[in-house]
Amino acid sequence: MKYILVRHVETVGNAERRLNGHTESEYTDYGLAMKAILEDALVALNDRMPIDAIYASPIQRAYQIGKTVAERLGLECVTEDDLKEFNFGIFDGLTADEAMAKDPETWNRWMADYNFVQLPGGERYEDYHNRLKAFLERHAEAHADKTVLIVAHGGTVHSLLVNLLDLPLASKWHFNVRLGSITIVDCPEGYGILEALYTPDYSQIEI
Repeated sequence: MKYILVRHVETVGNAERRLNGHTESEYTDYGLAMKAILEDALVALNDRMPIDAIYASPIQRAYQIGKTVAERLGLECVTEDDLKEFNFGIFDGLTADEAMAKDPETWNRWMADYNFVQLPGGERYEDYHNRLKAFLERHAEAHADKTVLIVAHGGTVHSLLVNLLDLPLASKWHFNVRLGSITIVDCPEGYGILEALYTPDYSQIEI
């Protein structure tokens, strides 16, 4: 099986450096231009690496990309809640400064051990990571010998990638998963091999 993991393009929340987990955020003008380039790149990728199935986070900044690519390829875009971004709970949608002002004690405790601290109204990163592991395991048989496109979020791609490569959770920061990036992982007999991690050429964008 082969996985094509895609992070969504720039949103207002990204531009404002907000902790947008489950919070919806519209594309910026730059993000809309990125979206068109990214979708063309994925359709072109299909020519040499035919895509059999498409999944997307139901959060709109990811879903709209998956939906458009699916329509262009004549496929269905299946949404799964497991592919949502990390839930930042009481900090969701806030900037770091706003989060620190809201609850400095919880913020400092989370920063000291962000993988294992439960955020009020949110989740622990370890649980989020295991949720994505469960997604892969649940679909492993159906995905055998197929190429699967997943359009989601930075945290989602990080955790899927680390799970597929069978690496420790903390190793996620060794991979720079940029906005609008494409990560390809080949999994012959379930053994994950990083084939590519790149961003299409967005340098042509003028806003």
